[in-house]
Amino acid sequence: MRAPGAGGVSCAGVPRWSHSAPAHQADYDNAPAHTHPVFLHDDHINSRFAIWQGDISSLEVDAITNTTDETLTQCNAVNERILQVAGPELKEEIITRGYECRTGEVVLTPGFGLRCRHIIHTVSPKYVAKYHTAADTSLHNCYRNVLCKASEIGARSLALCLISAPHAQFPPDLAAHVALRTIRRHLEQQRTPSLVILASSCAPDVALLCALAPLYFPRSAREADAARWRLPDEPALHDRRIRIIHNPHSHNSDTAEDDTSTYDEEAAVEAAAAFARACAPDTQRLLAPNNARPPYERRPRIDNHDQ
Repeated sequence: MRAPGAGGVSCAGVPRWSHSAPAHQADYDNAPAHTHPVFLHDDHINSRFAIWQGDISSLEVDAITNTTDETLTQCNAVNERILQVAGPELKEEIITRGYECRTGEVVLTPGFGLRCRHIIHTVSPKYVAKYHTAADTSLHNCYRNVLCKASEIGARSLALCLISAPHAQFPPDLAAHVALRTIRRHLEQQRTPSLVILASSCAPDVALLCALAPLYFPRSAREADAARWRLPDEPALHDRRIRIIHNPHSHNSDTAEDDTSTYDEEAAVEAAAAFARACAPDTQRLLAPNNARPPYERRPRIDNHDQ
């Protein structure tokens, strides 16, 4: 971890959401979507949340988030910047230990040259409109697991990037709703981290977050009431289900029909991920070759008196 100094941004320099001025809803033409405010005005929660535009690698926090791929080496703006600032030690750590991270899961590494103690890596799901619910749930799991890991390691401050990378093709508004909703629910239930900073270097992303944040972090009772008109329904998070593919080598996820009568959307996505892992080179090496000798091949008996 790099010592605090010139070039870094301390947590004290990040304005809290509670310090921003509330906005008032002006469009009440339609009936509200909710009979009562879903997220109440809470100054304490608002003081633990911030939206910040800038380079996440410059923040002096206990932990930052990195959105990457299964090998933790994906080329995207956030990951490349973190690898660059952290120095060669981070890449050596990833290669030496052979880290792997599945979609929705997290991997913890030291911060090395960064101004943080820990890096929490996670893998964003890819968005497919056909499996909207599964993608929404999987992205929620990314944020939830990052927040839970930060609480587990005792991080007092956490810098969250927008986990949905551009290649994942998530609609920006959907991804923002998932991020804000998951952060709000975590802060309601957990005392740590004491501060969660949602950071992005992209001005349009920050503007979108600031526009939607009042729905989840209202700064007044009036703003909480106005959110009833704009706040989408909170999706029900069902337990995971397992889909068994009898012949995975003949399964084609691109042409498969949407069998919603038997399996839900999340099961279909999980099945595709399991199939991809089964086809990986490391997995194929574990399978017996076609010309392998039967395990119980009869061998000739050799008696001592015949020798």
